[in-house]
Amino acid sequence: MRADLSALLPALRARREETREHRKVLPEIRGMIRESGAARLLQPPAYGGEGGPLRNIVDAVSEIGAACGSTGWATVQYVIHAFMVAQWPREMQDEVWGDDPRNMVAGILIQSLGRYRRAEGGYRVSGRWPFVTGVDTCDWCIVSGYEEGRAGEHESHLHFLIRRDEIEILDTWHALGLRGSGTNHVQLEEFFVPERRALSMEALRGGESPGGHWRERPFYALPSYPIFGIGITSGAVGIALEIVAEYNEIARKKGSIMAEKNVAAFASQHIRFAESRAAVDCARQLLKMAADEISAIACDEGRLPTLEERARCRALATYAGNIAMDASRAIWDLSGAASVYSSSSLGNLFTDMMVANQHFTQNKDVNFTTYGRMLYGLEIDNPTL
Repeated sequence: MRADLSALLPALRARREETREHRKVLPEIRGMIRESGAARLLQPPAYGGEGGPLRNIVDAVSEIGAACGSTGWATVQYVIHAFMVAQWPREMQDEVWGDDPRNMVAGILIQSLGRYRRAEGGYRVSGRWPFVTGVDTCDWCIVSGYEEGRAGEHESHLHFLIRRDEIEILDTWHALGLRGSGTNHVQLEEFFVPERRALSMEALRGGESPGGHWRERPFYALPSYPIFGIGITSGAVGIALEIVAEYNEIARKKGSIMAEKNVAAFASQHIRFAESRAAVDCARQLLKMAADEISAIACDEGRLPTLEERARCRALATYAGNIAMDASRAIWDLSGAASVYSSSSLGNLFTDMMVANQHFTQNKDVNFTTYGRMLYGLEIDNPTL
């Protein structure tokens, strides 16, 4: 199937402020996401998904993010986690999507905050995980953790699929931006997870995973963690595109009280606005390049990406996100005092962008360090890639 955003996008724009006030995706919007196929961009065709290509998420998620940053932030979680679920054995995929391929999966991949111990037929999982975007409106949730007594050991890192009604959602998301994304904490205490719902870190690092879709579509041999940044950044770039578009409309009508002339008449505005628009467009194209590069390795060359290629994919997404952030900040500087009010749409968009830029995938120090180490021939410092 192909995603159809024609009804979703205008609904998101019309209800953007309502979504912010609701602090999670609106029930009606959740239904529209499910019907549109927006969350199934990377879901296997065998389970009613589009099956890629990876570059499609750049346009789709950035368009959703432009219409409503909070909903875009939640939607990309569903998109990427569906790709991850495709790596689980088919028995588990049947459980998630067999009765309803529209089911959506959220998740949190901070393994240091979860722990498990082995039990007959499965595991007892405990933990408290923050920043689980879209968890209130998902159907399933992925959490991860280390085996008790083996924290930090890569071999003990497991992921667990939990139904939404099985996990405790804590109402913690009172944020400056992306207020409608429902990025709440979740909690489990000695919760029993059957063996079939667990998946090793190694199975998500690419190659011949238990999911088996790689046999028909080499795209599913890609590692999950490196491509996560492309999705996250697509949402952020969407917000930046909306900031640029909105300021363009404002500047055409805005007058400077002190200079007594239209803001659009200032040459300094022309230069800085044009640079910002070009920067956001470049960020979007850079994401497509990153998506095409890593996809071609699996789909055209028939091999797994090297550690350097994985780190490069993450670094390119990080760079694109920071280009978009710099452009948004430049627009904010141009916008003047009217944007500081809580009622300002441009001001709210900028706080959305600020919060998006705090995501791990946007952190230059962390992600450029990993890529730099690879370029210098050193050992990788991020085993999830």
